[in-house]
Amino acid sequence: MAFTGPFRITLVPGEESLKFEFAAERERERERERAVLRAVFEDGDQYEGVRQEGSGQAITYSGEDITFDYKPESIHPDLLGLLCLIIFYPFIGRRALFPQPVSPRLAEAFQNPCFENKFRFDNVDDSLERYSGSRIALSFGGGIDSSAVRAIFPEAFVVHEAHLKEAVLLPSHAHSVVGELGPERGRVVTSNQRYVSRPGGWHGWPCSAATSLLMAADQDFGIILMGSNLGSSLLAGGSRYWDRFRARGWHGFTGNYWQSAFNAVGLPMFSPLCGASEYAAMTLSLDLIREGKVVYCMERDGGACLRCAKCLRRDVIRAVVDPDYSPDWRAYDSPDIHRFLERRPLYFGHIFSYAMGRVNGLPRFFTSRMRGVPAIRSDWPLRCHAGTFEFCDPAWRDRISGPVLECLAPMTEEHIAELESWDGRPPPDPDPRQGPRFLTRMRDRLRR
Repeated sequence: MAFTGPFRITLVPGEESLKFEFAAERERERERERAVLRAVFEDGDQYEGVRQEGSGQAITYSGEDITFDYKPESIHPDLLGLLCLIIFYPFIGRRALFPQPVSPRLAEAFQNPCFENKFRFDNVDDSLERYSGSRIALSFGGGIDSSAVRAIFPEAFVVHEAHLKEAVLLPSHAHSVVGELGPERGRVVTSNQRYVSRPGGWHGWPCSAATSLLMAADQDFGIILMGSNLGSSLLAGGSRYWDRFRARGWHGFTGNYWQSAFNAVGLPMFSPLCGASEYAAMTLSLDLIREGKVVYCMERDGGACLRCAKCLRRDVIRAVVDPDYSPDWRAYDSPDIHRFLERRPLYFGHIFSYAMGRVNGLPRFFTSRMRGVPAIRSDWPLRCHAGTFEFCDPAWRDRISGPVLECLAPMTEEHIAELESWDGRPPPDPDPRQGPRFLTRMRDRLRR
């Protein structure tokens, strides 16, 4: 089913709802094609919302139009509806009347109790055909993980979003990496969507797939791959094990309610490395790293600064998996890095823990700050938890799991048990009532 443009589509407001306008057009002044998504706020709508990731940071929308320098020739109503929802979910009121009726599958997906913002879908077409596609897309950030996915799936069409901030293009070496692939294998799309609210950042992590949603019907995308790793998917940023398998009971079978919404409309989103750590990912992307085609930090003119905590983590990983690599540890011996290493739980602490005893010459400023971080005895960080492919759409599961497991050995039951035991949180403060002085006083009182 194809829905051809050009589009000028309006989401009509209801009570405390949000009005959207979407246009795919050619700018006459600059002779370029683009898509524009506009949110028209009405009485009762709020410019303030909560970011849909992390701790739920408060954000304020600037009112700026969302632009993409890509003009879709066709788009499915469910994909357009989901595009509006992932970007503006924090600000939607009580009702939504979509420009074209959406399917009951999309409406039902947002009834999941994990979506705290509840609103009514006013126009639903029970007969709307489900979207489907046949090609693999990769929402590519340019880092270790998405580069590893690119290495495993060379047939994937690579979609990278370049970011505008206050009308200025932010530099990134990833732009040239994708540009060199050619139009048949990849596309860089420039958008301002990441910086239209304050503080800047995605309105929610699914926004990283917005450009792939926009292009999906034109490119026949059937699944969107991404580079999220085990540290995010199963270890809550390295703080403790999070049972995503059990979470399917309320998140949907993907173990994540946003990913379940993508599945519901026929365009599943999945990370082939959600059961593998950054160590495993770097073993797969090492050739690309050596070629200078992996972008991990963009603080120095779009490239690595080699001084921040993110660069430190990358160098620690590479020191383990690449015996010929010798980082300049002195560049990280700074108060900022010291403070970072002293925090508990240590962000992605499993990465730093695994390096202990496996890298010769780790500096003292590093090793002396690993007290309290659990030790890792086995090599599960170099393997893949094969059970995580249960989170992938069944229609794609074999096609995605096969190439990954050809590259990475699966974890054994012993590996999985150690993974599940990970807890980098500091022990709770002792209850003063359980101390010896308290017990002595209590005994004395009972004797009286």
